[in-house]
Amino acid sequence: MIRKDFRFVPRNHKSISIYRDISNEQWKDPNWQLQNSIRCVNRLKEVINLRDHQLDSISRILDKQRDSGRDAMRITPYYLSLMAEDPFQPEYSDGSSLDAKLDPIFWLSVPTPANLMFDKSGIEAAMAEGSRSYGAAYQRYPNRVALFVGENTGCASYCQHCQRGKSLDKSHQILEKDIEKGLFYIDWNENIDEVLVTGGDALMIGKERLRYVLGELSRIDHIRSIRIATRVPVVLPMGVTEELLDTIDDAAQKHTGDLKKNVYFMTHINHQHEITQDFIGAIRRIKDHGYSVRNQTVLLRHINDDYESLSDLFRSAAWAGVEPYYLFQCHNERGLTHFINPIYITQMMVFNMQGWVSGSVRPTFAVNAAGGGGKVLLMPSGYSIDGTVPTDSFRYNPDSNLYSWDGKHFGSYSELGRTSEEEYMEAQARMDLFIERPGVFRPAVNIYSSDGRYIRTTNLQEPQLSNKLKSELLGYELNHEQKSPITNPALVADKIDAARAQNRLSG
Repeated sequence: MIRKDFRFVPRNHKSISIYRDISNEQWKDPNWQLQNSIRCVNRLKEVINLRDHQLDSISRILDKQRDSGRDAMRITPYYLSLMAEDPFQPEYSDGSSLDAKLDPIFWLSVPTPANLMFDKSGIEAAMAEGSRSYGAAYQRYPNRVALFVGENTGCASYCQHCQRGKSLDKSHQILEKDIEKGLFYIDWNENIDEVLVTGGDALMIGKERLRYVLGELSRIDHIRSIRIATRVPVVLPMGVTEELLDTIDDAAQKHTGDLKKNVYFMTHINHQHEITQDFIGAIRRIKDHGYSVRNQTVLLRHINDDYESLSDLFRSAAWAGVEPYYLFQCHNERGLTHFINPIYITQMMVFNMQGWVSGSVRPTFAVNAAGGGGKVLLMPSGYSIDGTVPTDSFRYNPDSNLYSWDGKHFGSYSELGRTSEEEYMEAQARMDLFIERPGVFRPAVNIYSSDGRYIRTTNLQEPQLSNKLKSELLGYELNHEQKSPITNPALVADKIDAARAQNRLSG
């Protein structure tokens, strides 16, 4: 049966030793949360259970990344409270567990040895944003641009799957002159009618910079829509304050007159465990100010790469008031290989949601093509032009074709990382030791021989989704006469009449 309460319940901060003496007022203070963010393994081990070898592994990874100038871990205490006390054998307050997985929040926020594996696979700086920019404005489409107003290092929590994770150092700065150049370009190019204010995180740049940027955009007549990109509602929901929203209200419409700008928020939820009462409260505050909130999820292996997790995420986000937008294929970026799922398996899952999950909660499946190509739609269809069954096209091809929105052909394209048999076996053994459970780490990678010949793809496990199994995974009650959920009440009218009569008698 569908759970009546879809909210995830975090650990009570009073149950965590280092936060035991923290008052509820302090815990709800976004400044306290930011000042007490977890950035080192010695603090991390006070909040979650880590064995000595796990501590050593995470510490070595952080040291190696710091040696290269990167600060790769920052987790707000709130977001850390969403993680199970033992993320390697997770159990939660409602009695549920994730037998075949690690805690999803752990994967999303804590570096593991997997981050440094397959280091010759994937593209370094796949999005190549600097090559398509004027100042802080980055453009891939005729009518819209992204305006980078803050650094990645300003994010409230660092995501381990971030496509810009390589820029978590002080060498990547957004200067006032960059923003000025970007604003000038947006004003100069009258084709542009929509601006994504992003970073980093648009709500983490400080109210004065945000007020200035939105105020300047409000002056530009040809700008119709302003998107504010933020993960604050997810990792720091107490940071969505009335004061901040009032600032946005005033600044975004400061110079518009009676033709108001369309302003909405873009957020980023990857797992149902991120949907808490605090998160819902932040979304309600945003919506009470008249703004809609849309979500972009990244399909991440080990986190949300199964039918049940995706369905729970999509439905729970919608019930919390967040509109679906995109389900993104994870970038084939160096260091992210273990997060990448084969496209065709995700297509199978999305296809199998048709009819079972409302169309109003399902996002569009797409890949944000490397090299600035823009979004390529991957959503499967029930329509076939050649008489074949549409699902016949759901199979893996290590060399597929990819075409951008403007007809650009990307040539041979493979979404998965590339490695050797020896490197794969070594990575598997290392992660089995790190996790202390075999079979949990199951990356999908392409194995090639030393002379460049494709051999096989690892861990291609196609979901076997019968109607009965989908009913169980989605929590639908089965009608025993039909052996399926009720989809036509007229067929069971006698049963409904009997229940209705009984209800009247008992009432």
